[in-house]
Amino acid sequence: MIRALAIACVLAGISLSACGGTQTPAEALNAWTSSTQLANAVTALLTDSRAVHDAITMHRDAKVIRTVCAELLLDAQGANDSLPTPDGQLTGLLSSAYGELAAAASRCYGAATLPAKLEAADARRSRAIGSLVAGVLRAEAVLGRPIHVAGIP
Repeated sequence: MIRALAIACVLAGISLSACGGTQTPAEALNAWTSSTQLANAVTALLTDSRAVHDAITMHRDAKVIRTVCAELLLDAQGANDSLPTPDGQLTGLLSSAYGELAAAASRCYGAATLPAKLEAADARRSRAIGSLVAGVLRAEAVLGRPIHVAGIP
């Protein structure tokens, strides 16, 4: 009886180990980028970022500035909800980018009538784009292929 139980346990262990295959880092990240639609999220953030920059540099009405800043804030927060990624370095880069974009957008919204503060918010937004691009490049390096984000070669 004990021998039969031991054999059953060994067979069960072999069966269970066969079910739980491991993914490569590229496979795990590929599944994550597909499920979260990373390329679309980054494209939206780049589009929003450009709209904020244009509204500030063109000295648009405060209502327009608040609108584009709010859109950037919402999209940055939404993108942040998809974290973490399967890659720690990528998570750090994207978390930094999303957090900085959200902070810049929030400051932009609050400073819609204050040119000097708008310039500071725009500078922060610009720096955050560097982290966002670095994140895309990291994802592409792990995946071994481009993720096709418009505006990032």
